[in-house]
Amino acid sequence: MDDLEKYKDLLNHDTHSVNDELGEFLDKASHMCLPKSKSKEEIWSNIEENIKEDEKKTIPLWTYLSVAASIVLVASFIFFGNQEPAQTIAASTLVSESKTLDLPDGSQVVLNANSSISYSEDWNREVTLDGEAFFEVVEGGRFLVKTSIGSVEVLGTSFNVFVRDSTFEVACKTGQVKVEIPTKSVSELITPGQSIRLDADTVKRTSVDTDIVGRWQAGVFYFSDQRLSDVLREIERQFDVEVTLPDSSDYIFNGYFTNKDIESALEMVCLPLGLSFEKTTQDAFAIKEPE
Repeated sequence: MDDLEKYKDLLNHDTHSVNDELGEFLDKASHMCLPKSKSKEEIWSNIEENIKEDEKKTIPLWTYLSVAASIVLVASFIFFGNQEPAQTIAASTLVSESKTLDLPDGSQVVLNANSSISYSEDWNREVTLDGEAFFEVVEGGRFLVKTSIGSVEVLGTSFNVFVRDSTFEVACKTGQVKVEIPTKSVSELITPGQSIRLDADTVKRTSVDTDIVGRWQAGVFYFSDQRLSDVLREIERQFDVEVTLPDSSDYIFNGYFTNKDIESALEMVCLPLGLSFEKTTQDAFAIKEPE
């Protein structure tokens, strides 16, 4: 109720009350004054000031959401940023050296000479191989061997993997092995006594005696329809020597050699092919064709 309405209402009450209330009303009226007229600029200035004041008092919902998102982002960065990436565990062998390794899941791998293997510290049953190795894999989910040419996937089995230069070969001793060679669109399962070999551009699936799969661990190296140059490269790795071959030679070797003595190994390879050899320096030999 404003003062004017209050005054009208007082007319219906007793005299003393009217006098008191009327006196109060007149006293207020004596101090009242009409507001000064304002210019358009002043009016707009007051409006802008009120808008700014309201903006200070009222924070939109999206502002709260933005702040919350920023806090989450910073917290995530602090938490995950402080976590160091998983380390890579690696092992390798020198020329004329082999090494047996126990993997985190209990599987075992034997590295041949001049070979290397690596895997993540956060073990996920995946390894990367360069060279040659024989695997004894325990059951427990997929186990993957990755190489620069192809991969081998198993559950629980034993097999041999060879990868050097453009040659990739997998031979299964027990269980079942899945071999993939992406560049040749190869994805095949092999069982005990079977092997898949990629040599340059040729993929060949052959049978192999399971008794000789991985026999190199005992120092015996078997070859079936292998180029003599490849056989001699293996001799070099086993004995840390250099063996030269006539450029025109294209011999194919079937047989084996042992890594007990360099000259005995060369004889086991050369004699079946009608070849001979001579020692040229302390650590070098030359293969000679018949004259």
